[in-house]
Amino acid sequence: MDQTILYLFLMIMLISYVQSMNGSQDPDKNSTVEVSLLDNQQMPLVALFDTSKLNHVLKDYIIKTVKEATDQRVPMIKTAVIEDIGYETGQIHERPAFTASLKTDIYPKPRETIIFDQVWLNVGNTYNSITGVFTVPRNGLYFVSGTFMSAAGMNLHCHLIKNNQVIFGLFGHDYSPGTLHSVMLLEEGETIYIKHDNNAEETMLGRHYSMFSAYLINEQ
Repeated sequence: MDQTILYLFLMIMLISYVQSMNGSQDPDKNSTVEVSLLDNQQMPLVALFDTSKLNHVLKDYIIKTVKEATDQRVPMIKTAVIEDIGYETGQIHERPAFTASLKTDIYPKPRETIIFDQVWLNVGNTYNSITGVFTVPRNGLYFVSGTFMSAAGMNLHCHLIKNNQVIFGLFGHDYSPGTLHSVMLLEEGETIYIKHDNNAEETMLGRHYSMFSAYLINEQ
């Protein structure tokens, strides 16, 4: 008996769905379904089922099911994406990164820290545009790069400094840039910056020809 009732219910749902797909505009039209229960010419038995509200019930059920599934899946997808790219604005897991350039030409003094004053990106506020210093926010593997262009007919000597220790040197001459591309293991609280290192008068070309940047590749 239970299987018969289930069969009838499924048949009603299927027939109602087919009617809705056929473009019935009148909710009261064809609002009953005739289902043969006993196919006997001598004693036919037929049941009539009212389906006027079935389409609405089925529609509401589908919408509810889709919404519940979406509410469950979207946060999971968002979490997976964030974990994959390691960044979400304003969150603790955002990936530190900065890019800054020099607006105008400068004449740095000996051992003067170069301040790249046009900040294009500063995720996590790790680069200080007042001091020119990048402070490492988390232990990890970082990519550090820079381009420092000399003026016409002049030399330019600079060094990448880590915690007051000279790491790499850069040299440019007559509009040829000194370039730096390095992968470094850095610890939280360490500082990275660029210093001029020559006693002679030199010029660093601004106008965004000279730039400095770094970003976290992955945490250690």
